[in-house]
Amino acid sequence: MNPDIYVYKLAVDNGGAPCVWSGLLSLAICKPKIRKVAQKGSLIFGFGGKNLYGEQLVGERLIYAAKVTAKLERDEYYQKPEYAKRPDCIYEGVSGFAQRKQNARYHNQSDEREKDVGLNFENAHVLLSENFRYFGNKGTADYKLEFPAIKNLVEGLKRGHRVNHDDALRNEFTSLTEQLWHKYPQMVLGSPSDSDQTRVCNRESPCCTVKCS
Repeated sequence: MNPDIYVYKLAVDNGGAPCVWSGLLSLAICKPKIRKVAQKGSLIFGFGGKNLYGEQLVGERLIYAAKVTAKLERDEYYQKPEYAKRPDCIYEGVSGFAQRKQNARYHNQSDEREKDVGLNFENAHVLLSENFRYFGNKGTADYKLEFPAIKNLVEGLKRGHRVNHDDALRNEFTSLTEQLWHKYPQMVLGSPSDSDQTRVCNRESPCCTVKCS
């Protein structure tokens, strides 16, 4: 069965969402709608949005592509010791409620709990990938030269809309994935585009789902 494909534009790429650390990519904060519906096996593509640092000059770079290999619910991510030191593990349970850790690296200037995890961790869907390609500041828009359907999708991406199964578009995403995995054996190719960790990624940004028929 073909996987669902989730495509969105990043407003911020500062290491918080996605978080790439110790060979694992996690999406634990920001993009709550995608985190809720994506499942193990889904593909996620993150492109640079107009508010991302430097995008005015380059235009919709591919920041990362990931195959979801696991999904955690409720407070699993925030309770298990193997995730405790990850930079995006910024919450902890206090008397059953989600509280931001005192040393939280991200979202420490405003209360983002409701979108990130929910006050009782009811929205704490966390996507994990051990099979990804993260480009960050090394990402390019070269894909536009070879994949016109993806180019048109990304350039015309509207906030939160769904794209039903389209053979041309799905075939291009399949080819792009195969190309990236073949060309880049390593999973981490660049660093976060923005060093400002105070920037909040929870602002709404365009996204869509390429669904199977």
